[in-house]
Amino acid sequence: MAVPDAIDQFFTSLAEPGRISTFEGESASLRFDAGEAHWRIQITDGAVAVSKANDPADAVVKITRPHLEAIVTGRLNAQAAMLRGLVTCEGSIAALIMFQRCLPGPPGSVGRVAPISSKTVTAEHARTA
Repeated sequence: MAVPDAIDQFFTSLAEPGRISTFEGESASLRFDAGEAHWRIQITDGAVAVSKANDPADAVVKITRPHLEAIVTGRLNAQAAMLRGLVTCEGSIAALIMFQRCLPGPPGSVGRVAPISSKTVTAEHARTA
């Protein structure tokens, strides 16, 4: 039996709990395309399902396998990778930004800032505008 790589381990770990509290009230689908490999994530009000389907998604992220591994292990920030052109996203950028909440921080980092939902950000923006 083959040992799962860091990418497969990351996506498997997302689906294990079945629900991720930071995604409560959020729904989106994302597909990560790294060469011939695909990982599709369906988030429905916090419930998370992962498959290797090449099905349509709200956001389709195209990335090389080494860059995806660096992102899911915390060695590369997803937004920085996008700004550098290492990642492209077709469709909903908001879905990709929402997904970033579940990515690990850099190796050796301690603690995490509590995630902020998009509804909270929108409400805060409306209040200050």
